[in-house]
Amino acid sequence: MIRFSKFLFLLFLLPTHLFSQFAGYSQAESGSYNAALFSNGAGLRDPMANLSGNPAFLVSHGKNLAEAGGMGISAEKALGPVIFNGGGFYRITESFGVGVRFKPVYTRFFPSDERLINYTGQTVLSYKFNDSIFLGAGLGPSVSTRPGGYSTYSLNAFASIGILFEKISLGMVAESPGTNQFSQYLGTDTLKERYPEKISLGIQYDLNQSFFIYGEMVRTFWEHAMFSQNGLEEKPPFPVSSSYSGTFGTGYHILPSLDFLMALSKFYNATSNGALDPVYGLSAGIKSEILPSVFGAGVLGSLYLQRTGIRKTLESYEPETRLGFQIQTQFEIAKSDINSSGI
Repeated sequence: MIRFSKFLFLLFLLPTHLFSQFAGYSQAESGSYNAALFSNGAGLRDPMANLSGNPAFLVSHGKNLAEAGGMGISAEKALGPVIFNGGGFYRITESFGVGVRFKPVYTRFFPSDERLINYTGQTVLSYKFNDSIFLGAGLGPSVSTRPGGYSTYSLNAFASIGILFEKISLGMVAESPGTNQFSQYLGTDTLKERYPEKISLGIQYDLNQSFFIYGEMVRTFWEHAMFSQNGLEEKPPFPVSSSYSGTFGTGYHILPSLDFLMALSKFYNATSNGALDPVYGLSAGIKSEILPSVFGAGVLGSLYLQRTGIRKTLESYEPETRLGFQIQTQFEIAKSDINSSGI
């Protein structure tokens, strides 16, 4: 009788309950400049994009930097929490630098009883291989929060490459978020979940001194994701063909210290019936110098606004509005300072 009851639970309750945990859970925006282009920033060469996007490019700018930012989200009449990101980078030599960053990786805000925020804090490295090729890597702990508390710690690792050639910048970032476990999910349950790895490939092309275009493709390895509640394991059967998302955007340098950014994106929303539903989004943002020459090279700021669900979806989907900001200070390093330090 007990086995038959367990069979009924697996047959009727498990698919809807566990699949519902994957629904709406998607990669997070962790930098305002990148988010203004609805991207992970894999191929962007701007310093405001690199710490949260592709750290391989950091050493190419010849500057130290520190930054902080945050974002909020709303859907219908519901408001999500404000989440923060930031970090810093120090260029030790002309070809090598080290930094730290903290950022959200995967998030889900609605409904609130199934909320998920997966954060990581990492040490990042940036290395100049030659004048065109730059390498990045990072490792650090990750932790998730869901209703009922925080998970155990896991490891998040990434590796990246950036290539600069005249008017083109090309970058790739591969990230593995790890596995987190909750001992008291919803008060009494045990929960273990493995988040999908992702690879982002982006390319920026400068049309002239005022305009650039940017495209990015992201492959999310949903086939590696796992959700186990009280020992009952489930993996989302999402098709590989629907595991690709993309964005296409442009940037306009209005003034030397003022940029306007916008992009159109297509991504997939995981639904509770085991499908990935295509969703379109639109983003816009600005970057500007807000305190010129006060600290080092000045204080830069950026703002972005995103709207998802701009076209009708196949399944029920609540469009989201996302708003975020980023502030960054940049400190140039004189060659004489490097030489005098004995490096």
